[in-house]
Amino acid sequence: MKNTITIWKKELKDTIRDRRTLMAMIIMPMLLMPVIIIGMGKFVEYQMKSAEEKVVRVAIENQEVAPALVETIKSGDKIEVVDLEGDLEQALREEKIEAGMVIPETFAQSISNQQPVEVTIKRKSINLDSETALSRLAKSVSDFNNQILLTRFSERSVDPAVLSGVAIKAEDIATKQETGGFGLGFLLPLFIVMWSVIGGQYTAIDVSAGEKERKTLESLLLTPVRRLDVVFGIFLAVSSVALTLVIVVLGSMYAAIVAFGPGIFGQIGSGTAGTVTFDFSIEPTALLILFGVSILLVLMFSAIQLSVSIFAKSYKEAQGYIGPMYLVVILPTVLVNALPSFKPEVWFFALPVVNAILLFKEVLIGEYDVVHIITTVISLIIYVFIAIFIATKIYQKEGVLFKD
Repeated sequence: MKNTITIWKKELKDTIRDRRTLMAMIIMPMLLMPVIIIGMGKFVEYQMKSAEEKVVRVAIENQEVAPALVETIKSGDKIEVVDLEGDLEQALREEKIEAGMVIPETFAQSISNQQPVEVTIKRKSINLDSETALSRLAKSVSDFNNQILLTRFSERSVDPAVLSGVAIKAEDIATKQETGGFGLGFLLPLFIVMWSVIGGQYTAIDVSAGEKERKTLESLLLTPVRRLDVVFGIFLAVSSVALTLVIVVLGSMYAAIVAFGPGIFGQIGSGTAGTVTFDFSIEPTALLILFGVSILLVLMFSAIQLSVSIFAKSYKEAQGYIGPMYLVVILPTVLVNALPSFKPEVWFFALPVVNAILLFKEVLIGEYDVVHIITTVISLIIYVFIAIFIATKIYQKEGVLFKD
């Protein structure tokens, strides 16, 4: 045990002495996370304000048959009706206009006969401004319909209130903590998994492929220390660095979310049903589960990185080997986050990485399913032991350690 601790301290000192690695692994991520959160909030706010303030250009065919409708559209909020010569669809493709309306020539006759009439609104769906124009045109048409109804009711001396039937009043029973945890569930799990992988990458490569490249691995292995102690010392160094980075990054990111998150998610969550309020505090139980599972993830990824990078002959080659690991890890994370209403079966909590993401999302909103927690923890412990066992076996093979 003493030898293992000695190797662990030695590798940690080597990592800390490398200022470039320390800057890339600790300082930059710690500063980067708040910048990402604040920048994201400002970007969302800017985009929403820009969309609200922008005047959309629309063209209308056969304006002469529906002057009242055209006037209603012109009086609409931030809509500019432009005169257009040529093909309407071509103007949309060239983005000369954001939307176009085609009014049928029988419009006036149909309205006079109190018959339904259909107008066509053309837009380019891949253009966000075109979607905004569609929404504003639809509102103008709705206003025009209300004007027609009021006129018809007035002619028949009918109270417009007869149209009022059942009204809807939306009430959200989700607590502030649940809505806050739901928002955190889109960010924290992704960053925990990502930094669990990235955190120990530099150290894992440096103590394996880096030692090979510098021709110092032989001297380390020739010391009067058991090979197993060397492996565990290196493994603990990689895990310590990775776990430290996860804590630092998540701490700085969480502080930024608490400070600026209500503004970010408040903008996104406001709508016709009212403004959503958020409480981003994390319960001690949830925090304990997050930390415990994060440790298991770090241990598993550290062992895997050591096993992979030792096959490389140089630092650059090891980076190429570990690179695809990001895709394998991040892909399920993104997929699970893209399915917020996904109700997983119990066996999903036995899948590495996926189980951690699903469990994180549950505990952040205050749901503690004992079966899910036990399944996740036990399965990750098994994966950690398997990964460590494989790593120790690989480091005991001379052909792998000293291959040219």
